[in-house]
Amino acid sequence: MIEKVLVVVVVIGLSFDGACAQGSCRLNEYEMTCRGKNSLHELEKGKNYAEVDTLNVHQAGLDLSDDLFPNGINFSRLTLLNATNNEITRIGRRGFDKTRHVQFLYLSNNKIAHAQPDPFQSLEKLELLEMDEALDGNGEDKADMLRNFFKSKNNFIHLSKIELNKNRLDEIFPKTFCGVKRTCSEEICRVFLFQVQGLKRLELSNNRLQSFNFARSCLGELKALMLAGNLIQKIPADIWDFLPSVSSLDVSNNPLNCDCETVRLVRDDDVVFINQAETKCASPPEVEGKSIFELRKDYCSTARNPTGKSSFFQFIVLFVIAVGILFAYKKYRERLSHMSSAPVGYTNLQHEQAVEPEFV
Repeated sequence: MIEKVLVVVVVIGLSFDGACAQGSCRLNEYEMTCRGKNSLHELEKGKNYAEVDTLNVHQAGLDLSDDLFPNGINFSRLTLLNATNNEITRIGRRGFDKTRHVQFLYLSNNKIAHAQPDPFQSLEKLELLEMDEALDGNGEDKADMLRNFFKSKNNFIHLSKIELNKNRLDEIFPKTFCGVKRTCSEEICRVFLFQVQGLKRLELSNNRLQSFNFARSCLGELKALMLAGNLIQKIPADIWDFLPSVSSLDVSNNPLNCDCETVRLVRDDDVVFINQAETKCASPPEVEGKSIFELRKDYCSTARNPTGKSSFFQFIVLFVIAVGILFAYKKYRERLSHMSSAPVGYTNLQHEQAVEPEFV
């Protein structure tokens, strides 16, 4: 009897695992959620899903360099596509050709290592692109992928927010967030850059970036830049030249060098720095571990700042050297004065020592 029960349990378990592996979709009014491999390809062909505006696809092992769903499936009103947690390794333009109206695209927690040129070309209504912990490969490959995302015929007029957190990015090419346009007349072709026109918020936190490596012409409309948890030591003095519209900046949990230039920069500008308590100095040693916003206003005019300390020490050394030179010169001059009494010439010697002849 017990053996029969065990056989039934095993059969039920295998059936359940097979169903999960095959995948299935559940429709709840305007939202569809699909799980498991081939779940989208099991949708009923010819059926109209035009009422669906949100599609969640998880654990489906998607290949977004190919059609997302088969021909004859209509998702004409789809505005949100959530494809997180799918172990996606490839994306391309074909994967999004049938989702042209998507405004919110979530691709986080994947392993994207290959991107065909201009994968988001058809997503002209895109407003948000979330790709946290989504990229795989070495630093240069990931930087090249990012550049390909936005080297597009799509002007991204509506794209206002990009999230690229936790991708272990070592670098970003300066013109990553610039598009390229090519215009030709009868005699000449011209190539010029334009910015991702609607971008207002860019998140690059918890990567391995070491600098603000952005071209001046690319982020003119950006309002918020999140760079927490990177390896940035220096905030460039001309930061507002290439980020003229930024009003919110997060550089917390970076190994900042709190020199006077940086201290003045964060205090004097009308920019809101996010997470100020965690925006701490890594150097110089005198202020290590302190928030840059907790340093006293006279920090740069006291001996506690390394530049001022060095200058004060140099002043003391130069002063001592000057006093020593003056003292030596004075002594030498006195010695010269003592040794240079009126010279005794031959004429004077004759005059002084001459003896008048005496006549006997």
